[in-house]
Amino acid sequence: MTDTHKETTMIVVSVLYESAGRFDEDYYLDQHMPLVRERWKAELSGTRVLKGMPGPDGSPPPFIIVAELSFATMGDVQQAMNGPHAAEIFGDVANFTDAKPKQMISEVIG
Repeated sequence: MTDTHKETTMIVVSVLYESAGRFDEDYYLDQHMPLVRERWKAELSGTRVLKGMPGPDGSPPPFIIVAELSFATMGDVQQAMNGPHAAEIFGDVANFTDAKPKQMISEVIG
């Protein structure tokens, strides 16, 4: 039996921004994400931005924004994160938030 799962592996880098502190959503959507998409267009397979919503009990979301950056391989992630545009992209974070974003790298398995 062949493991077709390995043939369709995708890596997702989730970038999570906590709800506390300053976050300029307009700058993030209008400037930062277009910058990420343009600079990493060779490595990225796709992007998605999720906005946190209050829980059913009205509690605030733990994260205001979660960005999901999809890559075909871990090599593509490494190329993006260590490539010539990484410093520009990571340096731009201070323009929209004072929080340090958290990252989680995941393999899509289902």
